[in-house]
Amino acid sequence: MTKQILFSTLHMGELEQKFAQEAFDTNWIAPVGPHVDAFEREFCHIVGSSHAAALSSGTAALHLALQLIGVSPGDEVFCSTLTFIATASPITYLGAKPVFIDSDRTTWNMNPDLLREALDKRAKLGKLPKAVAIVNL
Repeated sequence: MTKQILFSTLHMGELEQKFAQEAFDTNWIAPVGPHVDAFEREFCHIVGSSHAAALSSGTAALHLALQLIGVSPGDEVFCSTLTFIATASPITYLGAKPVFIDSDRTTWNMNPDLLREALDKRAKLGKLPKAVAIVNL
């Protein structure tokens, strides 16, 4: 009964119900398993990449991306003032410092003019940020 309620509440289609049930039946819920492996392979094929990693959240993805570009303690990463904590947290996980750039009043995204000003100012000081984390609201 519980499974039926769960599936009907989520309004899953028949195929989604089959895959969800298979995940429970085989105990491959997360973070790995044949469906995750298949997703990564299909994603690689579609985008023409040799490697892909499906992650559990956007926070995990940002954390991995920052690690891969070498963000380390003492680095600065620009990010938007209007965001969720998940944008700044991966920066601090790596010992880096989030530097907040104000948002545009129309889009609520990072203000590109303020970003340009901040980058120009830092370039003149010879201290560009290690990265800019853009949030698209």
